[in-house]
Amino acid sequence: MISSVFGVVFFGFGSSGAASAKYNDFKFINQGDHWSTKLDGRYALFTYLPEDVVNIEVDNSAINILKNIIQIDATSDFNDTFSQSIALAQYQMGITLSNFNIFIRSGFTNSKESDFPVITCNNATQFVPVIYFKSSNETKVYLQDNCIIAEASNDRDMARVKDRLVYGILNIIE
Repeated sequence: MISSVFGVVFFGFGSSGAASAKYNDFKFINQGDHWSTKLDGRYALFTYLPEDVVNIEVDNSAINILKNIIQIDATSDFNDTFSQSIALAQYQMGITLSNFNIFIRSGFTNSKESDFPVITCNNATQFVPVIYFKSSNETKVYLQDNCIIAEASNDRDMARVKDRLVYGILNIIE
């Protein structure tokens, strides 16, 4: 229940004014500041519709690593240009995936600036993969030495990248 309330408060960059939309066999309902769809009796929340993120360049092997696991470690540089967008993306990802018994542990690549755990790509395992969110001049997701790199060229694209990852994990976008 608390997750649902936070989801309503913290989702909200989507642009479509439609009341509902369909993508493959999924029906999405516009909740005002986010979209929701139901999978196996549980709700998944998104900022963007699948058609708004399907064109993001994604290495499918990166998505496959994230499927059928219990925990994902998410990290970023504390002083990243998009640090607020990254924090929001990690938070929203955690809300949605917790409904499917997948949990996000957030940290930073360096411990000097915060009390959060240090999480780097060196921590990635087959059981607990790492997603490294970072600003870039491109928006894409790729695999580098067993670490998923999620890059965005602007704040809005960070939310799009997050949605693209979650759509892949939940098999909404194949």
